[in-house]
Amino acid sequence: MKTIKRIVFTGGPCSGKTTFTSRAQQVFAERGYRVIIDHESATDLISGGISPATMGMYDFQKYVVGLQLKKEELCYQAAQEIAGDKVLIFIDRGILDDMAYVGEEDFRKILEGFDLKPEELNDRYDMVVHLVTSAKGKEEAYTLANNVARYETIEEARLMDDMALEAWKDHPNRVIIGNETDFEVKMIKAIQSVFEYLGASAPVERFNKYLIEVDEELLERLKKEANYSTSHIVQHYLTSDNGTERRIRRRERGNDILYSYSEANYLKTNERVKVDRVLTERQYKDYYHKIDHSLNVTDKMRYAFINNGSFFKLDVFNFDETKGILSTESTADETEVKLPDYVKVVKDITGDVNYKNYYLAKSQKY
Repeated sequence: MKTIKRIVFTGGPCSGKTTFTSRAQQVFAERGYRVIIDHESATDLISGGISPATMGMYDFQKYVVGLQLKKEELCYQAAQEIAGDKVLIFIDRGILDDMAYVGEEDFRKILEGFDLKPEELNDRYDMVVHLVTSAKGKEEAYTLANNVARYETIEEARLMDDMALEAWKDHPNRVIIGNETDFEVKMIKAIQSVFEYLGASAPVERFNKYLIEVDEELLERLKKEANYSTSHIVQHYLTSDNGTERRIRRRERGNDILYSYSEANYLKTNERVKVDRVLTERQYKDYYHKIDHSLNVTDKMRYAFINNGSFFKLDVFNFDETKGILSTESTADETEVKLPDYVKVVKDITGDVNYKNYYLAKSQKY
């Protein structure tokens, strides 16, 4: 029986929504879910030349709500027709978020034009994930560089975050992910919260990594495991003049192709923040002239599967297909990791930076 869940992710500007979108699309697809992303309608309109500056905020929000309703309807229609029994629709801001821009009274007037009431909107969505803006507690990470349609100051971002919290206060399945931890843990917690809501096994705190032997017998054995899937991943690292690690990725899984951009920076606190966003094919190709040709192309096959309840990823790089890097999740207090009994470990490489993709792109050897 097919299940379709509509999950809103919200929060003030620079809260991690764009990165959450990119991470969630990959993580849930690898675990057998079909994922549909409904991008923020206001950004779509502003990027296309329709903005509050051209018509005023009240009229602009009428267009936002109209576009959101249509997109949500089409996404749900597609979810019913798409192959697969488990479908997730991730929605970047739900309709209740629009109340923050015009106030409750004007928002009610806008909804009347669509024969809706604010009280009915909570029932449209199965879950709400509120990512708190970095303007609250992580001010050094606050930036609007990853969204050209954004312009808010830190003070305005805090206010918008408060208003989003107020708008969704009555939703029965809302979780709030704050900035008490570093950014990577924040993203993990957000994704874990969705798995917990779904009643599924969630990704946990860290990955253990092993260099293992790879042969045809191993690859045939993997095909028998639960949730087995394969992806072909190609990564290019980009030039950078400020020490930022930047890359573009093409990920092909069956008939699905996903393009993405990532960049990693260090804050003054020495915290590493990795920001991801989904690209169109055209945007992906626009980065070609920025490829750093001093680094090799990272070309690998990824095999994802579940063995005895644990999720594994095996990356086999094209420069040496006799070995691969096997990753599995574990909790911080877990002393022993259970690997499949047919895996031949060469060595434990957990925490060894020489086996990160960036350094493998330099060396082209394990």
